[in-house]
Amino acid sequence: MNTVLLQYVKKKFLVIAEDLADNPQGLRFKLESVKEKLTKKNAKDILGHYFDDLKTLLRMIRLWMARRYTNVSRQTIVYSILALVYFVTPTDFVPDFLLGLGYVDDLTVIGWVLTKIHTELEEFKKWESSNE
Repeated sequence: MNTVLLQYVKKKFLVIAEDLADNPQGLRFKLESVKEKLTKKNAKDILGHYFDDLKTLLRMIRLWMARRYTNVSRQTIVYSILALVYFVTPTDFVPDFLLGLGYVDDLTVIGWVLTKIHTELEEFKKWESSNE
């Protein structure tokens, strides 16, 4: 990831994600915003192969909040929240209203987070499929 974008994300969004991890009410509100944005008609087109992963992050965080899934590090929760919050923030590094460019940074941040938490996300998927 571009170092300028990485510094921006860590400086602004990591703090927000850490605060939300300790604030269930605020986190629930943000998760509803994510759910709403994921149901929009063009969300799947914009996110491409990240669409399903974001939905998985959303489920993982909700189950973590409900204390039904606890086999996850705080760092993974914080980075998952960071990806979701970045996705729903319209005025991030490259504002979403800039056609063609507005989601490039979102996809970059999402990809970075998914790479960072890959192992724990795969563990969650295994857990989830064995508990259905």
